[in-house]
Amino acid sequence: MNCPKCRAAMAKVAFEGVEVDRCTLCDGIWFDALEKEQLRDTPGAADEIDVGRTPADASSDKRHLMCPVCKTLMIPMTVHGGLPGLVYESCTVCYGAFMDAGEFREFAKEGSFAQTLKGLIGLA
Repeated sequence: MNCPKCRAAMAKVAFEGVEVDRCTLCDGIWFDALEKEQLRDTPGAADEIDVGRTPADASSDKRHLMCPVCKTLMIPMTVHGGLPGLVYESCTVCYGAFMDAGEFREFAKEGSFAQTLKGLIGLA
């Protein structure tokens, strides 16, 4: 599989039994359906899986990425109630998702913050 952003080769990376693909050049990460949610809730996954740094202009980068699995145009997604600058690409066919380097760490932080809030108000 090649990276949808820079077209470099992707390497398999596993954590706690979940395997994702990480770009060997830009460190972007491809998640198959529901892998990002599963890893977000796994302690230590964000630091182990997301080793890159987010470029300063990543959130303003307007691009049209093709799904590396389905070869269809992916759509931009935001995290509901999350950080306004966190935008990643998602496939409407296979439900995979691509996050730039550093974005999964932000996604995981937002998820753990939301879980903490839910716990405080008795929803978790």
